[in-house]
Amino acid sequence: MKRLALAVILVATLSSAASAGTYIGLGIGTSPAMNDGDVKAHYFAPEGRSGKLLLGQRWGQISVEGSLGGFSVVQENNNVFGQPIGTAYQASVSLKGTLPLGNSFEAFGHAGLQHMWITDDADDSFSASGNGYVLGAGIEYRLNLGLGAGSIFIDYGVGNANLTGPRRPDDTGVSTRMWTLGLTLGI
Repeated sequence: MKRLALAVILVATLSSAASAGTYIGLGIGTSPAMNDGDVKAHYFAPEGRSGKLLLGQRWGQISVEGSLGGFSVVQENNNVFGQPIGTAYQASVSLKGTLPLGNSFEAFGHAGLQHMWITDDADDSFSASGNGYVLGAGIEYRLNLGLGAGSIFIDYGVGNANLTGPRRPDDTGVSTRMWTLGLTLGI
């Protein structure tokens, strides 16, 4: 009986230790659904896929995760839809919680704060920046790579930020919604 209890404690300890540590990640996503909140003059529209870099620290079922992502944007107002203007970036810090589902699968949710900025390569007056929040949920498959732990994940994320800039003096809200497929590796 003592051996069985010791074995259960050992397995529980090893499984939580295997899921602890620092990790890096890379994700590629859909072109985000984007709403710039100003029904009179939409300034930006996403174009192409999104990308994301991750850096996180995991303790058991809880992680703190930082990310930097971005996607191309085009100008949408003044009947010049499709004119390339620049890039939208999102830097965020989130708290992530996971729920083991079995067979190395986990469900997760995350919530945090973000800073978003949009650069305009041709006309800086369209550039804007601001702060907001991010929320997301997804499924993760944990990998044992021999040298360390890793995972493959799919995430649906929603972000919102109030942007201001030369052509946005009214602190307009911008929301994004996108799917991301990614890979993390323990370091």
